[in-house]
Amino acid sequence: MRVLLVEDHDMVASGLRAMLDAENDMHVGAWVRTGAEAIATYAEAGFDCVIMDYGLPDITGTQATTEIRARDPEACVLLVTGHEASEAVLAEALDAGCAGFVSKERSITELANAIRAATHGAAVFPANLLASVARRGRADASGTSSLTAREREVLDLLAQGRSTDEIQQHLLLSQHTVRNHVRNVLNKLGARTKLEAVVMAARSGLVDLSPDR
Repeated sequence: MRVLLVEDHDMVASGLRAMLDAENDMHVGAWVRTGAEAIATYAEAGFDCVIMDYGLPDITGTQATTEIRARDPEACVLLVTGHEASEAVLAEALDAGCAGFVSKERSITELANAIRAATHGAAVFPANLLASVARRGRADASGTSSLTAREREVLDLLAQGRSTDEIQQHLLLSQHTVRNHVRNVLNKLGARTKLEAVVMAARSGLVDLSPDR
């Protein structure tokens, strides 16, 4: 997996790059320090995942994510913060279309696993904070009634943080069928990302985001 690392602190970036490159299934293909560089570098060469710092010198990581996804709606961006993100930051990440968010306080193993999960179609998030964000928003039931039983099942597995491969194995379906179900869920809910679909479903009471579920 080719990773684009967006981090303005040299010491942090050097450590992250070395540790991610040590993983046998990923490589940091480029490291940039600003949001503008991230947007330009991603446009020049596609990456499997972008590790995006929130606090950049020019713009926020969520603003950079919005620009990247405007050019490539399939871009996989993980927002990384220097501490446990506030609800406001998580809401920004949701609006920007991030695939998930990870704290820098987590281990490199957790970050690497988050990259793997996100690139394989999972929504990566701290369940307790995402549940709090979902509770603050207004429920929108439009589209939920048209979901089939199978689509609701897929949506619930997404809310559990399952990847496309894991959903395929759990439901004994082909990857193509799972992707079609996910696409239908997004279309019916009017969601841009799996993460947004999970939050919308939680607000409508379709899924449970309780951390101890």
